Amino acid sequence: MKIKYSIGEVSKLFNIPITTLRHYHNKGIFKAGYIDKDTGYRYYFSDQFELLNNILNLKYSKIPLDRIRECTENGEISLLKTIFLEQKEELERTINELECAKKSVEERLSYIEKVKNIPDFEKVLIQHMGPEKIFTIDKEFYKECELELLVRELGEKTEFSHSLTLGNVGLLMKSNSNYTEYTGVYLINKNFKNLSNASIKSEGEYLTIYFKGKRDDSPKYYKILERYIKDNDIETEGLFYEIALVSTSISPAEKEYIRRIEIKKK
Repeated sequence: MKIKYSIGEVSKLFNIPITTLRHYHNKGIFKAGYIDKDTGYRYYFSDQFELLNNILNLKYSKIPLDRIRECTENGEISLLKTIFLEQKEELERTINELECAKKSVEERLSYIEKVKNIPDFEKVLIQHMGPEKIFTIDKEFYKECELELLVRELGEKTEFSHSLTLGNVGLLMKSNSNYTEYTGVYLINKNFKNLSNASIKSEGEYLTIYFKGKRDDSPKYYKILERYIKDNDIETEGLFYEIALVSTSISPAEKEYIRRIEIKKK
């Protein structure tokens, strides 16, 4: 007479939950070898264990339960090959998605470390900036809705990603203005599809100022920079570059918002 193993004993032998064994039974993947009519208890026989091992191996390969049932019901090599090839493609897609997710997490961690090391706030600094590849859209605007439309347009010109606004999108401002109407937007270091408006933000010494606040607070700091330039008889070239280093793309807390304005010295 065959030795019967209770569902609890099989659960311990294979280190799988009883609920999983019940689910396999209900799905028709691994049915109990014997069910006591009086108690309804499920029992298994040792000659079923090889099948259970196979099921667990297939599950380890992340094959869906419906496909596992096909594998166990129809063991034809051609079917198994098809199922494994499909699963290989699915796993490769998942790995790629996870690599992208990991890259996003690493990018944000690196960026958070970067903004933690910002020098003095609300103080004009002279900083050496390396060259950056930028794509610009030259269009004057001052309304928030117009800015959002331009940001979407930037996304169409580049390999758009979730991190489009992660310290990559900046605003352009003319000097000697009222500092309320911007002259365009720019995008830093992306893979540009359209190169007609791509250029290099040149390397050199930049007058910079960092401050905590939103875009509406910017005019005050443009004026601080402008006054510093005049008081120190400094010659500058090009436009002002303004960028949000911390905004809603990093933190929803407005008290954490950080912006930088800079202009190149001649």
